[in-house]
Amino acid sequence: MDGNYAEAFSLSGMSSPVEIVDQVISQAAKMNASDILFEPQEKETLVRLRVDGVLQVFGVMPPGSYDQALARIKVLANMDVTENRKPQEAKIRVEVEGHPYVLRVAVVSTNFGQMVALRVLDLPQYSEFEALGMSPLIVDKIKKNIEGRYGLFLVAGPTGAGKTTTVHTCLKYLNNGEVNIMTLEDPVEYVIGGINQIEVGEDIGMDFANGLRMMLRLNPDVVFVGEIRDSETAKVAIQAALTGHLVISTIHARNSVGALYRMMDLGVDKYMLNYALRAVMSQRLLRRVCEHCRAEYVPTQEEVERYVAEAGQALGELFAGKGCEMCRQTKFAGRVGIYELLEVDDEVRKLVFSGAGETEFREEMGKRGFTGMSREGVRLVNEGVTSLKEYLRTMYDAR
Repeated sequence: MDGNYAEAFSLSGMSSPVEIVDQVISQAAKMNASDILFEPQEKETLVRLRVDGVLQVFGVMPPGSYDQALARIKVLANMDVTENRKPQEAKIRVEVEGHPYVLRVAVVSTNFGQMVALRVLDLPQYSEFEALGMSPLIVDKIKKNIEGRYGLFLVAGPTGAGKTTTVHTCLKYLNNGEVNIMTLEDPVEYVIGGINQIEVGEDIGMDFANGLRMMLRLNPDVVFVGEIRDSETAKVAIQAALTGHLVISTIHARNSVGALYRMMDLGVDKYMLNYALRAVMSQRLLRRVCEHCRAEYVPTQEEVERYVAEAGQALGELFAGKGCEMCRQTKFAGRVGIYELLEVDDEVRKLVFSGAGETEFREEMGKRGFTGMSREGVRLVNEGVTSLKEYLRTMYDAR
């Protein structure tokens, strides 16, 4: 066994595949893991949990035990137990200590066997913007922009940045019983009472663009489009935003300015974008330093140089976790969100109309005092909330 997971929990001693699967799911729920991975290796199967955005090994099991556990997962998901080559997807509903969870299951064949990935879906823990760690200024700007009768509000960031939680907080805020809120999702992850949620998928011949066209005939006031992935969806979303609908959606982009240029890359006319887009919010999640093993930290010279380059200021006192039982030697416990909000005002529109490049755009916004995520991340490092290494790891691609 690889020394990196020599202390992993052995799952082979369990008496049945039912107990093995239950043990892993239960532990994932207790650790607030977002994903469970069963990964067949040459001689054993590795079980890893993604906690606070980072994978950590939970256990290993021999091939015989894993074959039984795999069959158990397929039975729970109503999958074809005999299918060993074609990918399969499904959902499992479970309860852990009386609390309901939905597991989104994907099975695919690899060179050493069938890998299983389970996304652990729980209702978002937060329903108020302030609980997400947003500043009062950003909260006010979000509310102002999503209370409008029409326009596009985008939430940007990579996978795992907390976009879904932010969007659902927006929808809950708007869900006052006076508006028709409709969503297009792939898949529907969280069920929200009072909102009409529609799942798109290839199996029913409906993608985001087709679904959005259909949805606009159902008299919606607020529309949530799960993700703008392609040119067609982007253009239909813009049209919807210009014809009396508030459209909320997510997009993969490095930052708020990058999201604006990503829309233009998808073929959206800059004039239409200028009139339709209300605001873009970009976000990241940084791991919090464990309070139980937090201690002063001396950075390497390379880290000092990178910090100064990113922050534009000298380095102060730094803190990091040492690793303890409370954080399972990970040095972190929980996460904190950092946000930036770009409102599309007359000055922003002038920059877009002028054909300014993305770098020039950010420089101009900086001169106007625009506060980006990097500055917020630096503040959290200086306050000891997160570590310098975590900041550099998370924010490297956010420039």
